[in-house]
Order: sequence, then C-alpha cells, then structure tokens
Amino acid sequence: MHDEPDAGRTGEPSADGPAALAPWADDQTRQHLQVLVEGVATLAGFEQSAVLLRRDGVFQVVAAASVADGFIGSTTPTWAIERELARSDDWGAWRFVPHGRVGDEVLDYSHIPDITPLEGEDAWHPLDWLFAPLHDDQGELRGVLGVDSPRDGRLPGPEKLEVLTRYAGVARTLILLALEREDLHERVRMATEARAIVRQALTEPTLDLVLEACRATLVSCFDAIGMWLTAFDEHGSGTSTTFYSRDSDIAPPFSEIDDVVVGLAHRYWADQYVAPFSSANRDQPGLPPEDAERLVQFLDRIGLGSVLFVPLGVGPACLGFLVLTRAPDARPWTDLERDAALDIGRDLGLAVANARQLELERAVIDRLRRLDSYRVEVVNTLGHELRNPLFSMSANLELLDMASLDPDARRSVEAATRGAVRMRAVIEDMLTMAQVSDPRREFDPVAVDLRRVVHDVIDECRAGADAGSVTVEADLPEAPAMVAGQPDELHRLLTNLMTNAIKYTDPGGRVVVRIAGDGADVVTTVTDTGIGISASDQEQLFREFFRSTNPAALTRPGTGLGLAIVARIVNRHGGTVGLDSERGRGTTATVTLPAYTGVLAEDVVSAD
Repeated sequence: MHDEPDAGRTGEPSADGPAALAPWADDQTRQHLQVLVEGVATLAGFEQSAVLLRRDGVFQVVAAASVADGFIGSTTPTWAIERELARSDDWGAWRFVPHGRVGDEVLDYSHIPDITPLEGEDAWHPLDWLFAPLHDDQGELRGVLGVDSPRDGRLPGPEKLEVLTRYAGVARTLILLALEREDLHERVRMATEARAIVRQALTEPTLDLVLEACRATLVSCFDAIGMWLTAFDEHGSGTSTTFYSRDSDIAPPFSEIDDVVVGLAHRYWADQYVAPFSSANRDQPGLPPEDAERLVQFLDRIGLGSVLFVPLGVGPACLGFLVLTRAPDARPWTDLERDAALDIGRDLGLAVANARQLELERAVIDRLRRLDSYRVEVVNTLGHELRNPLFSMSANLELLDMASLDPDARRSVEAATRGAVRMRAVIEDMLTMAQVSDPRREFDPVAVDLRRVVHDVIDECRAGADAGSVTVEADLPEAPAMVAGQPDELHRLLTNLMTNAIKYTDPGGRVVVRIAGDGADVVTTVTDTGIGISASDQEQLFREFFRSTNPAALTRPGTGLGLAIVARIVNRHGGTVGLDSERGRGTTATVTLPAYTGVLAEDVVSAD
C-alpha cells in the first residue's frame, strides 16, 4: 500500500518529517472507521485498505485492514500526499496513480506489497496506488481512503468502482465526524486544564508562586518540555523572568533576546496574536529577518526546536509574555493550542496583575507599619520625657503653702494644678494609645470574666459619678461572661466608656452597663442619658484627638483619645465597637467580643 510508512518504521519520524502523533483519542469513531476499511476491502475485493486523517500537518493511519502490527498510528507528510494527488488520474471520487508515475520521494513513506503482476493492460502493479481524497465542505483535504492488492490482480472495473465510490462517501462522512469529535475532545481537554491552571494561579500572591502553582500543569497541558514567563514592571519596560524546565534547572540567558521579544509582546497583546515560532516558521508579524535569525540561533544554542510565544495582559496593558517550548523533533503547534494559549495569556495576565497589586499593597503596608512603629517610638519617648518635668512641677505645686497665699496667687496655683492634671491625663492616654497601637507588641490572651471587670470599673468610677450626681447601674448575667483577652486592656476599654458616659451625662442622669451572651460572642453595652452625639460627629468619633463639635461637650475636659483607645483595644481582641446616639437623647456604646471557647476555670483573671 503506497504513501504509508513501512511497518518496520511505524511511528518513527523521517530525517525531515514530524514526530509520531499521540494515539487517536476517540475509540468509538476509530471502531466505526475500522468497520469501514474492513467492509471496503471485503466488498470491493481488495486485500488491504486504510484510512488516514490529516492531523497537525501530517496524515496519520487511524484504521487499516489486513496490515502488519504497528501500522496503525504511522504518519505520512502532507506534502507527499498532495504531490501524488497532483500526479493522479481522476476516477470520479477516486484517484489513480499508475506505477510509472509514482515519485521516488514517496517511497520513503511506503512499503511494496509482495505480489507478482499479472499479464495484460488491466493488471495491478505493486506500485500502483488507488485512493479517495476526502475533502470538507470548504474544500480542504482532511483525509484519504486507500486500497491495495486487488484479489483478482486487476484494476477495478465499473462495478467495483461503483462500490468504491459509495464507500468513499461514507468514509468522508465518518472522517469529518471523527475530526469534529477530536476537535471537540481537544477543546474540552484544553479548557479543563486551562481552568485548573487559572484556579491555581489566581490565588497566589507573588509571581514566583503564580508560576510554581501552574507550571507543571501548563507544560503538560501543551505537551511542552519547558516554559519561561517574563513580567514587566509598572513602567512596562523592566522585566522579571521565571523559568521552568522538565530537564534542567539552569536558566538560559533570556536577557540576550529581551530587546526583541519585549517589543513583540506589546505588539502581539494589542493584536491578540500568539506566535508559533521555529526555524521553519520564522516569518512572524513585526519580526525583521535579522531578529528572526537571532532567535533561531538562540533556540538552537539552548536545544529547542520551537516555541509558542504568548503575550500576557489585562485590558489594554501588556504585562509580560509566556513562552512554551518544544524539542526539535516535536510536533508543530496546533490552532487549538494557539487559541487556548491566548485565553491562558489573558488569565495569567490577570494573575500577574493581582500578584503585582498585592506586592504593592504589601510594600505600602510595610511602610505604614514602619511609620507606625516610628510614631509609637516618638510618642513613647515624648511621653516619658514629659513625665519627669511634669512630676517635678506637680510636686512643687503640692508643696506650696496655699494658706499663706493671697487670693490671686491661690487662683494661679489652682489653675496650674488643673493644667498639670490635664497634662498628665494627655500623657497617660498618649502612652496607652502608643502601647495598644504597637504592631510589635504581643497579644497573649487569657480567659477573662467581663462581669468581674465591670464590677471593678464601677467601683473605680463610683466617686466621679457621685460627684456629678449620676446614677450608675449594672445589669449582668448570673453565669460568667467569658472572653479571651488581656485583663488590663479590657479594664481600660470599659473604664474609658464608663468615664465618658458619666462625664457627658448631666446631674440626675443614669448610666447602665449590660452584658449579654449570644453563643459565639459576648456583647457589652454602656448606655447613658447624656447630651448625645450628632450624626456627623459619630463618623469621626474613634479618630485620634477628635473632639465633638457640640458646645456642651467642649466645656467638659477630655484628651480626644479615649474612644480611639477603645477602638484599638477592641480591634486587638478581634471584636467590634459601635455607637447609637442622638443629640439630647443619650448614647449607647456596644462592644462585641468573641466568647472564650475553652473550659479553663483556672484561667479566669480578675482585673485587680
């Protein structure tokens, strides 16, 4: 049978031919084609028959009757089939190439049946070739049905040719169906593997992790031996390259060709074009011949036969490129692979953009953390430096003999004393704020019963409440209200809320502290009947050094740090804080903290 490789050469490439293809994927269609070739051989009176399908630039035997083992799967170059087609006689649906016209070059892909020709003009010669070219609706040659070795040793007459013509029509239908099913199968496979690649890549925070997550799947999906991915910096010029190969850990000197491929990446992203580049396919858009020669030499030097060059990007921005590599004897890149690679280029572009954004955010967070640490150090230093002279000033004021002073001097000393008290409050709040804001300060929680903290805070605030004629009440559960936290910080949190509520409540008013549990959380509320807070003030109330715009509130002393400290402590404890208030109708502050889930009674710590 002509134009098919010898059985001893099945699956092996010729010196300049392509490597053998992967086995046919569709078992059901292959079985239908096998029935077809066996039927045409039997009913048309031939010893041998075969069907070849065009796949990736070659014709592959997918079904055959009465041939040697290993013959199915062998390949013939497309150019050899087309050359014989041009030399053939037109027999309707079939073409006949008499032995005297068979080209010498086709013998490399043929084997000669071991038969002795009969006498006569209609005798079949071992080098004769009878085949039906099978075209699709667009006129493209997609397959070949061939027969060989007629049982009677004669060329087919009208009767046999009619049978052969009917089988050629059936073969065309089956071949187009087979190719359509293979195309669908390949698209589903590529789409499935591409989704897996994207799922892995999009969740990774750095470019290296993006590549590590998807590189093995990516290389396997495209039947490649390696890849490299180059990402551009935010200016679109500088590059960062990561490399992966199945066979080597030594990265080639990619920077040697950056001046060529970086420009191509921007052009190809704009054109949404994927370039299958090799020595035989060097004519690519925007690639001058001298640059193409440089790339060919580079691939030869690092032992690669071809690459698939894929631009990466998001929207109009090109963010880099992906290069998939194949060995010199590997099959060409298919249109399906190019389409899938372009989709992956878009998705990996999104992954690169995400990784870049996360890196920028981490850099900003790191800078803010350093600034926060510096601010904490400055506040700590300033607070401790102010404490000493303030202590000295306060001590000297206390030593003054107030009885010996005239009224004006006494008023001056009292004003200075009040100023020193306010200054001490500001310094203490600043130091507390720095302490709870310090990112380096460890948080080592223990089990704390908030009921006991509330009792301690109320005892401490009782004198101030009595002085302002404010009633303080507690509505607490009988069972422990356990949270995980640091007792001193929780004590400061509730003290700030209580003193604020008492300070901004007029004489005769009331402050109530309630604790309730709802399973996963412990909710503490501090409700007062005070002057209330406007809606605009509530939006900024937890900001450092903010003071209310309410004139009634401004007359009462404060540092503007109390609620900011509350917010920082709540945040350190994984909780939330909120306010419900209205001018003239009082305020309710609500703190929600995660309930303690352990059962360690000995961990219960009071705030004293």
